[in-house]
Amino acid sequence: MSIATPPRSKASSTTLPPISAEAFAPTAPASPLPDLLAGLRWGTRELLVAGAVLVVMDVFAGWSYLASYYGYFRIPVEGLGLGLPEVLAQGLRSILLPLTVVVLAMSAPTRTMRPAAIAVGGYLVFLAVVALGNHWASPGSVAAQLAASLAIAGVVFALRLGFGRTQAQRLIVGALGLLLLISIPIASGTLDASQKAGTKTSTLRLVTSSPVLPSAAPSTTGQFTYANYVLLREGDTRYWLFRIGDQYAYSIAKSDVLYIRY
Repeated sequence: MSIATPPRSKASSTTLPPISAEAFAPTAPASPLPDLLAGLRWGTRELLVAGAVLVVMDVFAGWSYLASYYGYFRIPVEGLGLGLPEVLAQGLRSILLPLTVVVLAMSAPTRTMRPAAIAVGGYLVFLAVVALGNHWASPGSVAAQLAASLAIAGVVFALRLGFGRTQAQRLIVGALGLLLLISIPIASGTLDASQKAGTKTSTLRLVTSSPVLPSAAPSTTGQFTYANYVLLREGDTRYWLFRIGDQYAYSIAKSDVLYIRY
């Protein structure tokens, strides 16, 4: 008598599809903000190109600032004898804060935007306090640079979050960057000039042998004294002065001045 082995159930022999471990994996945290400076290889060529771009930006910013500052008083910059070192120094003061914000916002190693934004905000507050405390720039100029720096930081963070993938978005970013580059030195120069024009008192004392400027006060010695002017610029051969309460600037040759006290 043989004992038959019962057949295996088809259901038990059916191969079930593999269950992916990802179905039970917890939700992954948000991906870190991409570092826009990561992966760049700074060779000699790249450094030279970056340096040339920075020099061009510096010259443009310095010239724009000086042109807007003296243009406020209707003084053409062509006759001021501006030198390249002065233009470069003024350009650096005009765009240093926004440039450092760009570098900080691009390289901030963080997983979310909030800590990076807080770091940039704290950095801006610190630099504003230092600039105002040391009289490095006027309050109006500092406010203009802070506003532009916040806008630039916003653009950089938007790029790190993925904005700029399409051609239209890249055009928007380029136009905004160009607008900020042009507006920062012009706004700073105009605000500094308006603050200078609002001066109410001056310690400047000027003495000439003839009444070459308005509101001259004659003395018993035949000389003329001026006490209500603000010095805008001293050149090699001339002084440029602004009369308090007036709307125009005056130029006087150094050879006409007998005595000047700042």
